[in-house]
Amino acid sequence: MMTKTKVVIVGEYPLSEIYSGYLRYIDRLSYYISHIDDIELHVIGLGKEKMQFKKDNLNIHVVKRIFNLPYAFTITIDAWLLRREILKVEPDIVHAIGAEAYPLALLLIRNKYPTVLTMLGIRGKESRFGCTLYSIFGMIVLKPLEKYVVSKIPNIVVEALSIKNLVSEWTKSKIYVVPVGIEFEKMQEIQMHLNENPDIFLAHRLAKIKGIDILLKAVSKVINSISNISVYIAGTGPQENELKSLVKKLNLESNVKFLGFISDEEKYQYYKACKLVVVPSRWDCQPTTLFEAAASGKPVIASDMSNPGIVEDGKTGLIFKSENVEDLADKIITLLKDEKLREYMGKAAKEKAKLYDWSKIAERTVEIYKEVIADFHDRKLNNKKRRKIL
Repeated sequence: MMTKTKVVIVGEYPLSEIYSGYLRYIDRLSYYISHIDDIELHVIGLGKEKMQFKKDNLNIHVVKRIFNLPYAFTITIDAWLLRREILKVEPDIVHAIGAEAYPLALLLIRNKYPTVLTMLGIRGKESRFGCTLYSIFGMIVLKPLEKYVVSKIPNIVVEALSIKNLVSEWTKSKIYVVPVGIEFEKMQEIQMHLNENPDIFLAHRLAKIKGIDILLKAVSKVINSISNISVYIAGTGPQENELKSLVKKLNLESNVKFLGFISDEEKYQYYKACKLVVVPSRWDCQPTTLFEAAASGKPVIASDMSNPGIVEDGKTGLIFKSENVEDLADKIITLLKDEKLREYMGKAAKEKAKLYDWSKIAERTVEIYKEVIADFHDRKLNNKKRRKIL
């Protein structure tokens, strides 16, 4: 009988519809890992009510979140509650995905179990673009906490080489680069039912950090060369009203359409229908949009601050200087006026996207688990030998 490796992923598993990239990441990664034969997978997350159930090959544990306490106390208590649930499972390895209580729980058990932390964002970078109490709290408390945790966890996973270079300044830990995955084959099966063919499509949370306003300002310059340019924007968020007001201010009502929240199937259809995709983020960790656009055979114009490792400048898309409206406008005009260049880049992007199917990302993640487990036990054995000598 095959001995299975018992894995715990600590992160917020989606219990209802998926509205964020973080939840989609955990949902897809856990699904594909759970279908690898020699893995027994448990996902432990926080929720409003305590529950435990099995879903397909997954064992889901929901720990009741602590409310009605100051946030600094809440994340500490939540981390201890997560630790208690991890100990019940007695895993071979623990993998935390996300921020705050989840990596903190990893910190509490790092000497007992092999541990891996996946960073889907950089708190210090992201908090700079908010003006809420939470973003201020992020800069004051969560940013130093993030750096401390990262310095103590021996194995870190990031999504892009540029993020690895940044995180390596904080820690001597081993850092692996594993990009986000896509369901490449599923995307190819999507049938077109749209009667619309926008020039530019993007699906993003409507927040300042995502730089949608930068795109709108660039479009206001593009219309001098391409007056009938059409831009479709999917998503919702705190900047929605501000962005719609900016569209009116720039007289772009006939050029820009806000789609609101759309399903994955609708999103994939728009990717296939458009001419190109723009990722104008002020800061991002190689967002899924880059991979979805590539899998749809579309060139991407991405900001350098989106950490677009998948985009080969001049081959699968173009990279512009973040917040440089003129640079973005010039690159949009270049691609919209050159159909052959778009086709060349789109084909190259699609070929590259095949490497990032979720099945391959899950296999790579399990390879890391096995390496981390072996290293952990080797270190324990060596430490034991040293103590005997002393």
